[in-house]
Amino acid sequence: MANAHVPRLVGLSVISGLVHSGLGRDLVVAWIAERQLGLITAAQLQCAGVGRGSIEWRLANGLLHRVFRGAYLVGHAVRAPGAIELAAVLAVGEGTFVSHRSAAALWGIAKPPAGHVEVTVAGRDCRSRDGLTVHAVERLSSEDHGHRSGIPVTSPPRTVIDYAATANASETERAIAEAYANKLTDERRILAAADRAPKRAGVALVRSILAQPGGAKRTRSGGERALLKLIRAAGLPEPLVNEPIAGFTADFVWPEQRLIVEVDGYPFHGHRAAFERDHRRDIVHRNAGYDVLRFTGRQLEHEPLLVIAAIVRALDRRSRH
Repeated sequence: MANAHVPRLVGLSVISGLVHSGLGRDLVVAWIAERQLGLITAAQLQCAGVGRGSIEWRLANGLLHRVFRGAYLVGHAVRAPGAIELAAVLAVGEGTFVSHRSAAALWGIAKPPAGHVEVTVAGRDCRSRDGLTVHAVERLSSEDHGHRSGIPVTSPPRTVIDYAATANASETERAIAEAYANKLTDERRILAAADRAPKRAGVALVRSILAQPGGAKRTRSGGERALLKLIRAAGLPEPLVNEPIAGFTADFVWPEQRLIVEVDGYPFHGHRAAFERDHRRDIVHRNAGYDVLRFTGRQLEHEPLLVIAAIVRALDRRSRH
């Protein structure tokens, strides 16, 4: 039996062979759906001997459930993980890849878009439809093709480029950093993808992020991202982020000045055990020769100048030592 979690797209020639072998059409339909996360296309149904009238009858009687025009779930309306993305690929047809925000979600570097799927198809025009956005391009290099759990999807470097077309700078930077952390890609491959599609809308933003001192930073919380934004806006030297120091991870570190800055977020620092852990970490870091500054998310939001001024003074003081 095929693994239901790893789809294998079934070609029409294979279906024709099954039909000519004498296998009944309902068995052929079930065999196809088993290999495609419970999905089947109108073309596959017709090749299996299920005509348009029979498709409409099956829809009316709950034997088929439309996901997109031309793509259906067989037998029930419950979608397996990845089924809606695969349905989009099947609905648009050969040479289609999940892309943009939908691809970023499949690769685990961003949240999925609400209520729709985005795909890219090369070399032909294809209209978007309800719940499905189609991006048509003249060409999509084979180097920009990928698969995620059997689902055709743009490669991680190309996904980063396309995602940046509609994401803001903070979202894009985090997606790049997550792709690095998950070992999906690296700066060289992202820049190569940008070179292959120099006119794509996201290229300029991605290049600007990669050109920052230290490149894309991966931070663990919204507070840390907010502080990193303040640091960059103030023109301060780039710190190391989430750096292991003396057995503990420090949020921000300036090694030359031996300065550590920590950001407290209420959900993670609002109880006694966490407070004691943070206090112990600060003692260890100070014993290792570092100054430690600690700020709250509220200070970052309401007193950003105070925060930056404190960091500037500490950096200046440590630089003179």
